[in-house]
Amino acid sequence: MFSHPALRGRDAELAVIDEALVRAREGQGATIFVAGPSGFGKTRLLEHAAASARATGFRIASGVVEANDHLVPMGALIDALIESEPPFLDRSTLRDLHVLPEQRYWLLQDLEALLERAALEAPILICLDDLQWADNGCLAAIRALPQRLAGLPIVWLLAFRADEAPPELRSAVGRLADAIGAQSLRLGQLDDAAVAQVVADVVGAEADAALLEIAERAGGNPFLLVELILGLLEEGLVQVDSGVGVLLAARLPARVRDSMRDRLARMSPQARQVARVASVLGRRFTFANLGAMLETPPSALLGAVDELLRLDLLTEVDGGLAFRHDLIREAVRDTLPTSAQRALQRQAVEMLLASGSSPIQVAPQLAETADAGDELAITTLFSASAVLGTTDPGAAADLSQRALELAPPEHPLRGPLVARSAILLHAAGRGREAKTFADIALHDALPAEQEAEVLLSIAEMFALSPDVRVDAGRQALDLPDLPRGLHARHVARLVHNLLAAGLLEEARAEFGEARAAVRSSGETAAAYSLQLTEAALDYTDGRFERSLDLTDAALRAGPGGGEDTVQRFAQQWRCGALTVLDRLDESLRAAADGVAAAQRDRQAWALHAFEAGRGRLLLQMGRLQDAAATLEGQFGPADADAMPAISDAAGVVALGRVALHTGDRSQTRRTAETARAMLEQGAPGVRRHAAWLLALQAMAEGDAFGARAWLCALGVEQRTSLLPLFPADITDEAHLVRIAVAADDLELAESATAAAERRAAINPGVRSILATAAHARGLQHGDRRALEQAVQLFESGPRPLALASALEDLGVASVDRGSEEERIEAFSRALVLYSHAGAVWDAGRVRGRLRALGVRRRLVTPARPARGWAGLTDAELAVVRIVAEGLSNREASQRLFLSPHTVSSHLRHAFNKLGINSRVELTRMVLTHDRAD
Repeated sequence: MFSHPALRGRDAELAVIDEALVRAREGQGATIFVAGPSGFGKTRLLEHAAASARATGFRIASGVVEANDHLVPMGALIDALIESEPPFLDRSTLRDLHVLPEQRYWLLQDLEALLERAALEAPILICLDDLQWADNGCLAAIRALPQRLAGLPIVWLLAFRADEAPPELRSAVGRLADAIGAQSLRLGQLDDAAVAQVVADVVGAEADAALLEIAERAGGNPFLLVELILGLLEEGLVQVDSGVGVLLAARLPARVRDSMRDRLARMSPQARQVARVASVLGRRFTFANLGAMLETPPSALLGAVDELLRLDLLTEVDGGLAFRHDLIREAVRDTLPTSAQRALQRQAVEMLLASGSSPIQVAPQLAETADAGDELAITTLFSASAVLGTTDPGAAADLSQRALELAPPEHPLRGPLVARSAILLHAAGRGREAKTFADIALHDALPAEQEAEVLLSIAEMFALSPDVRVDAGRQALDLPDLPRGLHARHVARLVHNLLAAGLLEEARAEFGEARAAVRSSGETAAAYSLQLTEAALDYTDGRFERSLDLTDAALRAGPGGGEDTVQRFAQQWRCGALTVLDRLDESLRAAADGVAAAQRDRQAWALHAFEAGRGRLLLQMGRLQDAAATLEGQFGPADADAMPAISDAAGVVALGRVALHTGDRSQTRRTAETARAMLEQGAPGVRRHAAWLLALQAMAEGDAFGARAWLCALGVEQRTSLLPLFPADITDEAHLVRIAVAADDLELAESATAAAERRAAINPGVRSILATAAHARGLQHGDRRALEQAVQLFESGPRPLALASALEDLGVASVDRGSEEERIEAFSRALVLYSHAGAVWDAGRVRGRLRALGVRRRLVTPARPARGWAGLTDAELAVVRIVAEGLSNREASQRLFLSPHTVSSHLRHAFNKLGINSRVELTRMVLTHDRAD
């Protein structure tokens, strides 16, 4: 039987991998991608790395993605962790994995914690092969886990066929290269020296010139080269003479020359049958699989399997069998007629289901081989779509639609399949396709009441864009003879979704009818939803105290009907109301409670929403570094297509503003890309956020007219109603007036000032709101006294950046009416506030203003330096100390009431400030610092 020769011609690649393994033993992680065509040695490289790592004390997890496994969530990674020795993961813990809500997010959290804990005990090498076939869950893990675990001794070795890599995989390669310096190795053809070494290894002697010449026909492909030389030896065309391999006849051996059909013809009938049947079972299979397919006891297959092993078609792997190479398996499978392939694949599906395989594992083959009316296919695909719905709604929608194609008109699952397909298409972001499907299939398949129930589920899916939810509600309300309770739930949800879409006037217009319908129906859930919507409408109208009172009353009463999702939204709205009322510390505590509850209940969307709100709040409190750690990584241009929630849009704006204050040009560029994408496709409320961020960024570059152009992106008339945003930053109007004055837009300046004045009249006890009105008025009219009033009001409030901005504007306005000393005093105070907040860009601008006055203010020492131990924020220091105790990110997050994502961000920032890149170094530094204290 064939034995692999030494790995040749890959010295440079091996050196990169060996260096990464050495660094890992010192506590540093690495991510290496290996790309190349089939047969170029990717798998051999991973095997060699695993052997080297195992010999030096690493724990190894190796997995291979099967071509038909692209629907199995994280299948290859999970299998690698289960099948390692000793296993990282117990298979019994995954019994209910596929039915857990929000499975992917929490599974990633679980895997992160598991690997983190294991890496604290020993370095780890994770090898994943054939990622070109990876499912979306596996690709999500590859994007996230190497970056989150970068400070730990984990080496990720990830191989794929470059010419078959999907865009998502190519994106992950680039993203990890930018984020953590992931390396990419591209395997090319073997050079002449490596070819000669391989030939000598296989022959057992140095090759003569003729043998090397014929070896060139393999084109430097290691697999084809070995096949060629083995064939020559097999047919006696090479002999060893005086320690030299001599080619006796310059012709290709049958093993290379003939097709796989000819090779199979030379085998025994039983071996030929076994090989062809095995080719539809996948890369790896067992004797039991073969026996079940052939209805033959495994003992009767020994001879045929032994023959295939001797002929190098099969090899033994981990107690099972596998084709020696994918190219061999594909060649064998291609000898089967198409009809035979379909029949055998269907037989394999039935065998696997009978042996306990899950529907999701056989769904691709079943979808391909089933005919209309196939009951097994309909029910299995229906089950598989339910499993995939929480992790890969696009693939789940395809399976559900395929099942619908197979189901006859009167099939009992036809209605549920239509409903599920519509919802999944929306969830997958395939809006146009979803609408077409809903217009045709949904109406044809279901009675009006059932259709309205399905549309209500769409209208209540907060993960969908609010404009999609609005369309679902309007479509349902156009249906005839809806029951009163169902009608009430729809109108209540419609008002909420109009508000969420930023269609405020339409929401107000619909509210009266909705209240009447809800009251007459007696629907508790609809009444609760409408009360929260009323609170939100009050918020948008500036009646913040009343909004908070309504929200608190709703929370005390509870939603009824177990609508925990709506309850979480109410808690978020409460945080927003507290924030605009200057109760920032209270809001921060409420957000921390929300984070803790979301983690406890495993609600990924709620965790994301509370953390995004927390990041916005930290920005307003002037805690810029903590705000960046909370927000960064949550939003990017690739996410803009799936940015349904206005709270997400607000998070992007907050992250972009943090980047402006701190002078982070790369983050400013990234958030600008995201905002442009949002502007193209979001709901009106989302587009307003995008236009506002782009206007602020243009103004920061000194382009007032460009900023005004962005304000007009939704229409020139819309510029005066762009603010307030939802959720609101109550200081925004001052920035809007500044843009309007600089761009000579008197109407916009007057409109913004009037809006700030109206809000101040409604909220006379909120100092920041009063200060903003004075600030806007002072900017519009160049009124130094109004700016002084704004400064005085902000001084007793919780917003240091707003105070610094008012001081800076006061200094500018004092050119004509104030003394030079007053200007210097205003600029100097602003400089101190900006510096202490870490607002590097703003501080630089103010220093420029002071220099223009002939004042070279000595360097204002910020609250902390940019580097070193003293540069750590309080939040970073808390994370550092907990992690140095040996706690995982998850454990630290639970103790600090943060998400694991935020803990990871704080840790990454701390690494940068301390100039380290591993937790081993961090622990040493903490111990050294503590001893010094």
